[in-house]
Amino acid sequence: MRFMMIVKANKDSEAGVMPDEKLIAAMTKYNEEMAKAGVLLDLAGLQPSSKGARIKFSAGKRTVIDGPFVETRS
Repeated sequence: MRFMMIVKANKDSEAGVMPDEKLIAAMTKYNEEMAKAGVLLDLAGLQPSSKGARIKFSAGKRTVIDGPFVETRS
């Protein structure tokens, strides 16, 4: 079984603000325990949604909506 842990985005995470040292230490300890148990596959992080895009296909047409989903282009 595989699973992915996701932290719900907020104003700070979307702005790229890192968590405080205490939380980073706790996450590091947890990650080390998972690695020692042989169940950790990857620690790649995700980018904020502001760096993403939503792509919609409808009736053979593609629509791309940028970042925080304000601007639309075809």
